[in-house]
Amino acid sequence: MVLANLFCFLKLRLLFFRLSAYSSDEYRNTNMITSLKIIFVAIFVWITYIVISTSLESSLFKEWDFLGSIPWMRATLWDFYANIFIITLWMFYKEKSLLLKIVWLILFVCLGAIATSAYVLIKLFNLKDGEGVKELVGNKC
Repeated sequence: MVLANLFCFLKLRLLFFRLSAYSSDEYRNTNMITSLKIIFVAIFVWITYIVISTSLESSLFKEWDFLGSIPWMRATLWDFYANIFIITLWMFYKEKSLLLKIVWLILFVCLGAIATSAYVLIKLFNLKDGEGVKELVGNKC
């Protein structure tokens, strides 16, 4: 009797997996997109807080000569602009409008991670139901 019940249970589970296989990709896409939205909102809020609180504490323009004399600061700036270049190439691929490309480039250069996370959030919230990372990264607007 126990084996019969176990066998019946296994058959039902197998049937369930076959039926749910069609929607598992959509389920994974939804979970991934929701997770990315949470992560990028957290990044956006955190980096905005850090930039504003640092700006209130210290002026970048007053500290520029000192910061420019620090080798690691120069390396950090080169690293930042290399990342901006990479992200801009992706954004140029995604966007059709030349005006939007120019605006986002300026925002990326001036605001860094604030603009980048805002751009990704806009793209995440513009995804249609069932779309996932493939559409986020690959599809043109």
